[in-house]
Parts: sequence; C-alpha cells; structure tokens
Amino acid sequence: MKNKTSSCLKKYTLMALLTSVSLILFMVESAFPPIPIQGVKIGLSNIVTIVAIFILGKKEAFMILVMRIILSSVFSGSVLSFGFSITGGVLAFGIMALTSDVFGVKKVWITSVLGAVFHNAGQLAVAIIVTGTSRIFVYAPILLLSAIVTGTVIGIVSTALLVRHR
Repeated sequence: MKNKTSSCLKKYTLMALLTSVSLILFMVESAFPPIPIQGVKIGLSNIVTIVAIFILGKKEAFMILVMRIILSSVFSGSVLSFGFSITGGVLAFGIMALTSDVFGVKKVWITSVLGAVFHNAGQLAVAIIVTGTSRIFVYAPILLLSAIVTGTVIGIVSTALLVRHR
C-alpha cells in the first residue's frame, strides 16, 4: 500500500511540476516580441504536452494541458483567449494522442506538426465564429505554413528531451 501511495504522489508531483513548466514556457513566450503575422505563435508549452503524453500517459497529459490553459487564461485575464486556447489545445491534443502511438518517439516531429495544424484549425474556427465572417479563412495558408515550421521545431526539441529521458 505504501508503494502505491508513493507512486501516486510521485506522479502527481511530476504533473504539478510539468504544469508549472508549461505555464512558465507560455509566459516566457508571451514576453517575446509579437510575430508580425496575427495568430502565429511558437507554442513552447506544447513541448510539455508532448513529453507528458509519452512519459506520463494521455490522461495525465490532457490534465496538464487543461490546467495550463485555465491558469494562463486567469493570468492573462481574457475569457476570449481561453476560448481560442481550449479549442485549439483540445483539437491538438486529440490528434497528438491518436498519432503518438503510430509515430512513436522517433517521429515525434510528425505528431507535433499535426498538433500544430489542428491547433491552428481550432483557433481559426473560433475566430470565424467570434467575428461572424469566413473571410478570416484567408489566414489558413499562412497558419498551415507556420504550423509546419513551429511544429517541426517543437517536435525536434521534444524528441531530444524524450531520448534523454529514456
């Protein structure tokens, strides 16, 4: 019984630590000068989500993601940003959870790119709903290109961390 309690405590402590790291990465990225293209971000906190999927499991990674989105929305003080983040985050997580077993650790960059594409698609959908116009869809090619670039970078960093962990 003591081993099980100790194991649960270690898992929850690691989840809290990863949530904190994810939030810190989000805040650090928020301090960067804005990218000139509206809606384009690097997505540093996605490193934590990807690593957590492989180290802790999908359920735990999802809980870390949701906690980071809630906390970052509280700190940024924007209900609208919560809508964008939760939609993009849940869609990204869904595709990453589905593809992580297919591509594994050695091809995490593919999982990461797919997550970035789905994240941008979710945010684009929210933007269309919020503004009431589909003209925003003109950003889709730019967002797709940025998702490929940033998703690849985040995937490479995540792979390096996962390889070191094993």
